[in-house]
Amino acid sequence: METEKDVVYRCIGSDLTNGILACGFMPKATTEKSQYNFMIDYYSGFMLLSGSGRYYTPDKEMIPIQAGDFVQRIPGVCHSTEITPDGNWVEFFISFGRTTYNYLCSLNLLSADAPVIHSQYDENIFQQFSRFLHQLKTAGDTELPFLSLKAQEIVLSIVNRPAKTFPADSVRGAIEEACRLLSGDIHRAVSLEEVAAALHMSYENFRKKFREYVGVSPLQYRIEQKMKHAKLLLLSGVSIKETAQLTGYSDAYSFTKQFTNSVGISPGRYKKMN
Repeated sequence: METEKDVVYRCIGSDLTNGILACGFMPKATTEKSQYNFMIDYYSGFMLLSGSGRYYTPDKEMIPIQAGDFVQRIPGVCHSTEITPDGNWVEFFISFGRTTYNYLCSLNLLSADAPVIHSQYDENIFQQFSRFLHQLKTAGDTELPFLSLKAQEIVLSIVNRPAKTFPADSVRGAIEEACRLLSGDIHRAVSLEEVAAALHMSYENFRKKFREYVGVSPLQYRIEQKMKHAKLLLLSGVSIKETAQLTGYSDAYSFTKQFTNSVGISPGRYKKMN
């Protein structure tokens, strides 16, 4: 079962280009959901929560994107986003008007020079997304200007987060590939020894370099990706039992124990709170 689409589109006034205010969780399971030579008149940015793919600039430069990366769709700029067709792609997007974007650019707060920002997301930003989606769904028209400010605040907080970087050496590509492998196929068991072998590294060297570059062990990183995916499923209304199966746990008890240890609350309480 895929994570369900959950989006809302509002508009301040009647001019969509300058008044749009939208956000939501958007799953894209197949290559057909890729967007080639795509261009919009307003600003939209999305954070990839799960999955991987590629961004192509107007000059056809390819930039890999993976979970945690933030992609800016600059008004009037033709670009492409290509999805890795493994069923894992889930994004959260925020859109606001072109004049708002131009104003933020005039203050040097946003820039078209960095369409893809390599970052990471955590529980705090995830909760901000969920709260903002609920607020935008339930707000009256007179509240929309204030939510426009909130949308700008969220985007700027992401853009100005410390970037996720890897040392520019021969190991960088291997660690980036490891992150991609450990972020995919959430429903099945992944052997860390096999990942190390695929990268032509010994298991111990792989563990050491991964922790050095990413900050956590490969096993912990894998668990974090599973929990992020689990949150998306739970928010989409998937039962705890089925979420356990879809994230590779043998039973709901094992999943609940891991979720509680990682997130700090049980899956049932998480569903009620969100």
